[in-house]
Amino acid sequence: MVSSTIPLISELKAEDKVIEICKKTHASIYINPIGGVSLYNKETFKAQEIKLSFLQSNDIVYSQYKNDFVPCLSIIDVIMFNSVDEITDLLDKYTLK
Repeated sequence: MVSSTIPLISELKAEDKVIEICKKTHASIYINPIGGVSLYNKETFKAQEIKLSFLQSNDIVYSQYKNDFVPCLSIIDVIMFNSVDEITDLLDKYTLK
C-alpha cells in the first residue's frame, strides 16, 4: 500500500502522520527502522493504542568479492553477494526494540 493513497489531513507531519496512517489502516503495531528512535515516542503511540517497535539489524557479514566487508549497505548489496537461501537467513537476523 502506498501511503499517498490514504486520505489524510494534509497538515499532518512526522509522528502525527504515521499515527494517522496506522489508524486509517487499522494497524495496532508500527515497526520503524532503528534510526527513528529519536523521531517517534513509544508513549505517544501507546496512547493511541498502537505498539511502536524499532527494527535493529544484527551484525551480519558476507563476502563482497575480495574486499574488506563494508557493513550497512542496501538490500541490493545483500542480493548481489548472496544466494536466495543466504538472503532468507540474513532477513531473520534482527531484533525488535
